[in-house]
Amino acid sequence: MRKSEVVLTLALLGSAAMSMWLLSELRAERTRNDELTARLESVPPPLDAAPEPHSTSVPAPVKPPPTSATSVETAATASPHHVQGTQEDWEAYQRRMMQQPKYREAWRAQERLAFARRRENVIRLFGFTPEQADAIVELAIDRQLRWYDRAPPNPMTEEYRLQQQALDEQDEREDQARLGKLLGEEKRARFQEYMESRATRMQVDELRPQFTGEDMLRDDQVEPLIAALHVERARMQQELSEYRDTLDQDDANSGQDFDERQIEMLKAAYDRMHAAAAPILSGPQLKRLDALLKRDLERREAQKRMQRIQSKVTN
Repeated sequence: MRKSEVVLTLALLGSAAMSMWLLSELRAERTRNDELTARLESVPPPLDAAPEPHSTSVPAPVKPPPTSATSVETAATASPHHVQGTQEDWEAYQRRMMQQPKYREAWRAQERLAFARRRENVIRLFGFTPEQADAIVELAIDRQLRWYDRAPPNPMTEEYRLQQQALDEQDEREDQARLGKLLGEEKRARFQEYMESRATRMQVDELRPQFTGEDMLRDDQVEPLIAALHVERARMQQELSEYRDTLDQDDANSGQDFDERQIEMLKAAYDRMHAAAAPILSGPQLKRLDALLKRDLERREAQKRMQRIQSKVTN
């Protein structure tokens, strides 16, 4: 009888030890997942007035993933991102998780919620039906999933970059064809204009809550303001792209030259935005816009300084 009690006690102790080990492993895994999720949620949505080079060289190495839950028109509703490690670590983790059907479907459901702003806007601005708006959202989600399904090699190769560029261009042609069939050519063109003005739309969305009382930004001011600012943003992007094409990609100083010209063009573009917005906004509203543009310019100048310091330290 005593022998059986000893055996039972040992079995219970072993079971308890195993349970504690499994619990510690579960906690460790949750900690790792929390760290990855935290990193993703720490990245603030940028005011992308112009393409940002990823290094001191002029061309960006690989096109980033298509716009998703962190897009400019969803930034107000999407949660911020943070995960410890590099951007490549996060992308590799996300691609692995996308291979899990349940996670993939949960991610799709989250994206539908994150795209609620876009869905509401196209119905309100262009008279799209709810079915058309839903189809537009699904098309954007499918585009993002295709990017995740194309795992890049490690290390990155020029061949892969060119393949990705060709696939991106093919995706864009196919998406535009689907949109044309879904919406008709006129609505497709209007929606394309909306997509191209998203950074400006975010800028105006950020501006609106700063006004209260008599200085509140009226609904009838919003779309004219977006249109006026977008013209100047598009002009600057075109000028910057043309300047980039003139640079020698093998020149070690070309990246710094690009950064300096980008800041100069931003200053000029923001001056033009002030002039374009003046007939639309009141005096106090215009001052608010100037403050927003000034903060954005200062943020970009600080980023460039950090990039130059990082380049000197790592090279």
